[in-house]
Amino acid sequence: MYKVILVDDEKAIRQGLKAIIDWQRHGFEVIGEAGNGREAMLRHQELKPDLMVMDVRMPGMDGLQVIEEIRKSDKECQFIILSGHADFSYAKRAISWGVNAYLLKPVDTDEFEDELDRIGGVLREASGSLQKKEQTSAQQLEDQIVSLLMYDEEGHRTAMEQLKEPELDWCSYRVMLLKLHPPLGSHVNGRAEVKRKLAERFESSGTGIVFAAEPFVGVLLNERAPNKLQANSMYLDLEESLLELNGGFSAAAGEPVHQLADIGLSYSQAVRLLKEEFLFRGERRVILKRPPLNLAANGARDGEPTGPDINALADKLFYALDIGSKDAVRRILDEGGQSIAAYDGAEQAMKTAVSQWISLALTKLSKTSDTAFTAAQDALSIVTEIYEQPDLRSLRQMLEDRLLGLTERISTFSSESAIKQILDFVERHYAENLKLETLAGLFNYNSGYLGKMFKSFTGETFHNYLDKVRIRNAKHLLAGGLKVHQVATRVGYASADYFHLKFKKYIGESPSRYKMKPTKTTSG
Repeated sequence: MYKVILVDDEKAIRQGLKAIIDWQRHGFEVIGEAGNGREAMLRHQELKPDLMVMDVRMPGMDGLQVIEEIRKSDKECQFIILSGHADFSYAKRAISWGVNAYLLKPVDTDEFEDELDRIGGVLREASGSLQKKEQTSAQQLEDQIVSLLMYDEEGHRTAMEQLKEPELDWCSYRVMLLKLHPPLGSHVNGRAEVKRKLAERFESSGTGIVFAAEPFVGVLLNERAPNKLQANSMYLDLEESLLELNGGFSAAAGEPVHQLADIGLSYSQAVRLLKEEFLFRGERRVILKRPPLNLAANGARDGEPTGPDINALADKLFYALDIGSKDAVRRILDEGGQSIAAYDGAEQAMKTAVSQWISLALTKLSKTSDTAFTAAQDALSIVTEIYEQPDLRSLRQMLEDRLLGLTERISTFSSESAIKQILDFVERHYAENLKLETLAGLFNYNSGYLGKMFKSFTGETFHNYLDKVRIRNAKHLLAGGLKVHQVATRVGYASADYFHLKFKKYIGESPSRYKMKPTKTTSG
């Protein structure tokens, strides 16, 4: 059994790791714990572990400082870093100190155990082949390249001093990264085989140098023709090289740079693209830039997207479903997907936001009628299906198929005119924050044109018509004994004073005086 020490300033997390991970099945045994950096160093000296699972942020010495000190005397110990933040600067420092994995809290059990399998392979290989400590010149070259990628200042300077090989005096350089999909990327042997295959393709022809920068396999490309990388043909070339291996991959490349010292910039760009591979997974091309997204859809300012307004998106989708407009459902699915992806295109973040959005819209829909309640409850399985989708295109298609089916099930207005649908919609939703612009978007009309069409049909402006519907319903509620402020809220007025003004305008007296009448006329 390989020996493990758990280091985290929260005892509950240490206990949780001991409980949820099947350590023995993967050949490991937890032999000690530490609650801070100083204690971790003492435990390391005392117990000589093969693996330390280390929290990044701890009082006193943080996890990376502990690793830096341990590395001065122990080059063999393996490390898994745990962090509550996806901080790329921490990840770069961690890689520069030989950390094996950088995982986010809360811990994904399957991902953690996959890393144990990989580290177990590394430990077995190291114990069985001591002679591998003497690196070949090719391995040294790879290590120097990785040092340049990680921007560690001391390692960067050392690597630049040593990289004098004439074969690296290229016109320009570009970093391409491959993220391997299971089962190909799940085990160290699989990644080693990918490296070997890529080396045959690139290193033998002098077009690139293959390296490992966990969790990726990368190629430093010799850019003979800067900015001319053919994304489709390169992907097919990679696919052909890895044809015999069991598993797929996603690939992304940063911009080319003209100085070897700047390849970290190209690497960082490729990492950012692969973080959002869910947006383009399944496309058979090397990703060179982020898919174009409508940042205005989610309130972007100065080019920086803000968080999506899930409540507003849910209202729009709910309205579209309620009126049975398939065109509106399609438009709002596109708008919502764009808004969410523009803020955070990472797979888990997108699926979580989309599931919240759809769940909220279905909950709103379920309250409109018994038919809608049954249909919406049946449709809640969509939330489970969201997490099963392999990529954004599949997710978008699944949502459209399921939600259009839902509109067919509950819609009774498809043959009516748009104005009649709007009138019916107002009767059912008058208490909400209805705006002509919202309805125009739902029915795909220009708001100015819809306003004229509405007045031509009803003889009223939209706002006057809405007020009259609200006041008519308010009279019924007042007659039923509700207090004035309660009625104001029930019919859609945020302020009791504003309700008072509107009521007096249309009825000729205050709601309080109307309520006091012994006999009330409740007709419109």
